[in-house]
Amino acid sequence: MAAPIAAPSPRRFRIDWVLIDALAVGPAPRAERHLQRLHDAGIRAVFSLCSNEEAPAPAGLEERFCCKRLVLPDHRSADVLELGQLKDALQQLAALRQMGPVFVHCVAAMERSPLVCMAWLVQTQALSPTEALDYLMQVHPGTNPLPRQLALLRHLNRVGVAG
Repeated sequence: MAAPIAAPSPRRFRIDWVLIDALAVGPAPRAERHLQRLHDAGIRAVFSLCSNEEAPAPAGLEERFCCKRLVLPDHRSADVLELGQLKDALQQLAALRQMGPVFVHCVAAMERSPLVCMAWLVQTQALSPTEALDYLMQVHPGTNPLPRQLALLRHLNRVGVAG
């Protein structure tokens, strides 16, 4: 008799540190228990890169954390992420970092939030785009930016945030 096939468990809410006690990445928090995990991890600010329609914020998010939202396009959007949007994301992330550790998220933490974290590493830690991608894939399994997003990261590396 064959063993029954177990149903896959729902994806757990993950907090993956990109820079310990400074920058973390993961999927959108959707429940109070996710907010508690963020709080327990020492997160002080939450940076959302998706719309409220894509991932509604749980009640209490804005009361417990300093929050910013900058909606960036992903693979489902007809719009293409532009250099100015990526620079804006880095500027907003820099402002949030003044509050303490920041949790960056999009819906599933596969494209947009890892890309912004990679851009942060390129700009603040002097990593090459390839090194930033390799590192993010190690600390945050599931990182999967689009080729055009990686090309934008390479362009940002050439021109810099101020360029």
